[in-house]
Amino acid sequence: MYSYPQKISQTSKKFVGGGLWLWVIPAILLLLIASGMFFLKSGMTGEVKVEGVKDEYLETLRSPEFSTEPLALVTEDDDFSPDLIAGSAGVMVDADTGKILYGKEIDRRLPMASLVKIMTAVITLEHKSLSDYATVTAAADSVGENEMGVSEGEAYSIEELLYGLLLNSGNDAAYTLAENVAGSSGEFVEWMNRKAGELGLKDTRFFDPSGLDDRSYTTVSDLAVLTQYAMRHKEFREIVATVEKELPYSDLHKYLYLVNQTNLLTTYPGVIGVKTGYTEEAGLSLSTYAVNSGKKLVGIVLNSIDRKGDMVIMLDYGFSQYGITVEHHLLDTP
Repeated sequence: MYSYPQKISQTSKKFVGGGLWLWVIPAILLLLIASGMFFLKSGMTGEVKVEGVKDEYLETLRSPEFSTEPLALVTEDDDFSPDLIAGSAGVMVDADTGKILYGKEIDRRLPMASLVKIMTAVITLEHKSLSDYATVTAAADSVGENEMGVSEGEAYSIEELLYGLLLNSGNDAAYTLAENVAGSSGEFVEWMNRKAGELGLKDTRFFDPSGLDDRSYTTVSDLAVLTQYAMRHKEFREIVATVEKELPYSDLHKYLYLVNQTNLLTTYPGVIGVKTGYTEEAGLSLSTYAVNSGKKLVGIVLNSIDRKGDMVIMLDYGFSQYGITVEHHLLDTP
């Protein structure tokens, strides 16, 4: 997890008497030089710098709507009802404070399926420009399962591939991005795990960029931190909030129509993303970000038989902690 340098307090004293300046001025100069060396060493240049994030994304990180501080999860109550949701693990977190509003098995390691792609998107955004292009390889084209629909030899912009990754949950997009960003999917996975360490995700490990490999594991608490971090990126927020996307035919690739598979994006008021996941081993999983009456919540559920219902229950419960009632009929029974 990032450690931000603390502000350095400076004190000054008023000196009188001309003779004192003969040694005070050189001393001040030496102090300034030493201070400059400290700032260079620590990376402080008058503004907060986040290692690994390109300059064009710093504006997003400073946005007053999305905190730049690392999300440290805290709980004032560990007596949550485990029967509230059907999933094996779930958590609802205040995205500004890190306060856990609801939790079930929050530190239990479980496979995460396509929620892996959240980290795939983060690594891509922090190492590539959206306008860069990537060519689809035979390996990426043959991954199978959920697909964006790309074909070997076609070329897509990084932005187009990110839409295919996050809307269609395209495994072909995941491998195309990984190979282009890091040179190989194996190297890309190393970058993913390195980033997990930087973010303090101590119970998370990735084995592929798509989530098909069920050896990848995480916890709902780690995924809440990762989701909040991903949402700091303006480009990520815009993509996961998109319901549908057309990629026009070009000389480089065919026409594609992409549809966001994220549950609740168009049905639960205030939901602005993020990602679904499923494999037979991992079960149904869901990461969700919602904003109502100024309160921003991050919800995660893993290995559920009803991820949509679980998330609605947790969102309702989370917002209710702030006296917010969200009007919907998603839990109504005939």
